[in-house]
Amino acid sequence: MWHFVYILKAENGDQYVGHTTNLNERLKEHNEGSVTATKNKRPWKIEWFCGFREEKKAIAFEKHMKTGSGSAFRFKHFLPKK
Repeated sequence: MWHFVYILKAENGDQYVGHTTNLNERLKEHNEGSVTATKNKRPWKIEWFCGFREEKKAIAFEKHMKTGSGSAFRFKHFLPKK
């Protein structure tokens, strides 16, 4: 089973980082408003994702992407602000 770390982007440019085993289902949950952290900034679209075979590694990478250095990395390399 694959474990995905993903970055969502809202129309206003805000981002959200998460992990899941089913990208399509998780995006649907975000856009239906059933995820508390993202329900007020819908709609969301997937901007980037990567897959890991080990859940532990996916969770560790997700946590890193939410740190200061991880956020700087993702803004610089994956989703530069225009």
